[in-house]
Amino acid sequence: MQAISSIEELVEVLPHCSGTEFIDITKKLSLGPDDLEPFAHWDEDSYTRNCVSRNDDYELILLCWEPGQETPIHCHNGEECWVYSVQGDLEERRFKLIDEQKDQDDLKETRRAMMREGRVAYMNDDMGFHSLHNLSEERAMTLHLYVSPIDSCRVYDEEEECFVRKEMQYTSFEGDLLED
Repeated sequence: MQAISSIEELVEVLPHCSGTEFIDITKKLSLGPDDLEPFAHWDEDSYTRNCVSRNDDYELILLCWEPGQETPIHCHNGEECWVYSVQGDLEERRFKLIDEQKDQDDLKETRRAMMREGRVAYMNDDMGFHSLHNLSEERAMTLHLYVSPIDSCRVYDEEEECFVRKEMQYTSFEGDLLED
């Protein structure tokens, strides 16, 4: 397979993929911010989740980050996720539960890694929980490919020191802004 250099190519090939083909596709990505601009929506208060394409087998979401924005610590509800850094560099932090038998969810940070522009990162629940942070003073964009859509996941509530179930929402769908 040749490099995938446009969002149209990616959206065209994804519905025909299964299993390890998703891995092969992520290795072939060569997309820039201009390719994803029609799907990019920004918010000064929070990163945005912009659904580019979705069916029963996968979900392709563009996250747009203003400087300093971050996700809470979260799981992937049992699904695999590849993250392609389109623009900017982000930091990924990974965590594990210290003792799953306790009432409170005590976490231990196990790893910090930079997600560099043009590179792909991988995450699944067997690897623990994670959060992403735009530490730069510039906007960033990351493209997330989930094998099977994620409609809800566990998110760590820092005040209560435990995980809560959160329904996932999009900022936009196929380029069109959604109502709050």
